Amino acid sequence: MEEIEALIKDNKSFVIYRAPNQEPVFILQSSGKLLSLDNPEELNEKTGFVFAPFRVNASSPLMLMRPDVTVKGWKKITEYFSSVRSNETLDKATSASVSKESRSVCCGNNYDSYFRAFSFFIKSLREKTFDKLVLSRTKICPKEDSFSAGTVFYNACNHYPDAFVYLYHTMQTGTWLGSTPEILLSGEGDSWHTVALAGTLPFHKVETSGEWSEKNIREQQLVAGYIRNQLAAFGVSSNEEGPYTVRAGELAHLKSDFSFVLKAKDKIGSLLALLHPTPAVCGLPKDEAYRFILDNEGYDRRYYSGFMGWLDPSEKTDLYVNLRCMEIQSAQLILYAGGGLLSDSEPDSEWRETESKTSKP
Repeated sequence: MEEIEALIKDNKSFVIYRAPNQEPVFILQSSGKLLSLDNPEELNEKTGFVFAPFRVNASSPLMLMRPDVTVKGWKKITEYFSSVRSNETLDKATSASVSKESRSVCCGNNYDSYFRAFSFFIKSLREKTFDKLVLSRTKICPKEDSFSAGTVFYNACNHYPDAFVYLYHTMQTGTWLGSTPEILLSGEGDSWHTVALAGTLPFHKVETSGEWSEKNIREQQLVAGYIRNQLAAFGVSSNEEGPYTVRAGELAHLKSDFSFVLKAKDKIGSLLALLHPTPAVCGLPKDEAYRFILDNEGYDRRYYSGFMGWLDPSEKTDLYVNLRCMEIQSAQLILYAGGGLLSDSEPDSEWRETESKTSKP
């Protein structure tokens, strides 16, 4: 996987991703300028690999990569890298322009800082200003000399077969790697699908007891209700199945599936603007919760809790919420995690949930 490290070093715009139980896909945009958009609605009638932040701003633009090279399958990707290496077509000159590194780590490793933010969030919940809020944090780890983004991606593909796994790099965004079980929007033709995913417990606890707490059940119901209403607002009726338990690595979540017919495929960006951010990563009421998080969480989430994936209205679309992820910097790794808070949430259990989400598998 040294070719992956060379691409990152040379600031090439690329992504390698693996949809659940599929072969990986490598995409490289070697010519032209990546498209930077101001909001999801501008994705209407667009095709390419989307990388969208929680909030679009100057340091975290919404990017659309339009590939010059597309290679599918482990074998063909390996062959492609071998041919590139033998032909010496990888640019050996490191770009003078390097991406900005996010250094804001508020609400991070320290429990005390997390507790202060939690206290502020829970106060608004208990005053019934919000039905739900999502509080996130970062965890900073030193980047060891032996760290290989390509190797971590390969291992994540093996460890999380039912998740969307990706490794993404551009000069504008830096390097991101993650895996997520949460579909934001997928489909082809007239058959489309989204999910309500909420609630988190260690998988072994659910496997042993088969029970979910009232807090987790209520949290999932809030997300499902939001999805149901947003689809209706877009003018589509959906069939709903669930909730049921799904496994994501060593964690378990509650999931409901929504299937529907989508005729207005030229308006996918408009539908994404309605769905994002979902209450699974934001809160309810959505607009008020979104502003509250931006004002009070204490740091910029960047691409954590945004969304990414392949968008093609005429063929197949697979877009996922960017949940379990890390930002790979020159000397450190920034891990991101969050949890949904309701009025009866307790700080110790919520902290442990974020620790579970940022622990090694």
